[in-house]
Amino acid sequence: MLLLSSVCYYSMDNDKSQLTPMKLRERVGLTQRQVSVALDKKQSTISDWERGVTSPRLTLREVRNLARLYNCTLDDLVEAFEGVKPVHSENP
Repeated sequence: MLLLSSVCYYSMDNDKSQLTPMKLRERVGLTQRQVSVALDKKQSTISDWERGVTSPRLTLREVRNLARLYNCTLDDLVEAFEGVKPVHSENP
């Protein structure tokens, strides 16, 4: 199993400075539900990846499928997932 630290996004204008999982998904016109079905994951899991709550824990086959689904390279995926800022819970 491979742990990706963040998701990727391929910009139409090749500006990869703001790669995010959500932008990558939206670029190809998919919903979180469609991605979750394609990867056999819960929709909440895809949401958690995009919000930085959790990082994807994927097999190599799943990483390949995600790259194909998002029509991006492995480098794009890594860059996008690394750019996701983790959400920290607030302690009162």
